[in-house]
Amino acid sequence: MRRVLSLDGEDRRVEVRAADGVLRVGIEGGGAELIARETPGGWTITNGRRTVEAGVAGGRNGELVVEIAGHTYRFAADQGAAGGSRRRGAAAGGTAGGRSEVRTPMPGKVVRLLREEGEQVAAGDGVLVFEAMKMQNEIRAPASGVIANMRAARGTPMEGGELLFVVEPAESA
Repeated sequence: MRRVLSLDGEDRRVEVRAADGVLRVGIEGGGAELIARETPGGWTITNGRRTVEAGVAGGRNGELVVEIAGHTYRFAADQGAAGGSRRRGAAAGGTAGGRSEVRTPMPGKVVRLLREEGEQVAAGDGVLVFEAMKMQNEIRAPASGVIANMRAARGTPMEGGELLFVVEPAESA
């Protein structure tokens, strides 16, 4: 999953990979990879030389707010393309015919369904609540249309990148 790290007004792209309860974070322009492990009080982060404890919380507009040694770092979802616009919630991809697939942003589980398959939605409407890393995020419709191919069910554990649902244009649904 690609993210943008905003640090002192400067945005840097980061690549986050999750496996076996460990997050590996590669930072654009940085030499070392960060490794994060969840602990009861937050996260332990190491860069191979130094280990620090971090507090993690959700911020506005789907941001991930990390506090380390009195410094606050904000991560915002990003398309990953140079010059691409930022997104909130899960990764969404358009396909031929104007349909939009919405996938899990990382491993986690669906905790609440806000819409059902066949229901009409407007762009930005909440469709479900996804929990990852003990944070709940509302996953929104990326476009107006009809919810189709709902793969999510309450309590379902899911891997990163799995299909949650599809939004079909209203005229073709």
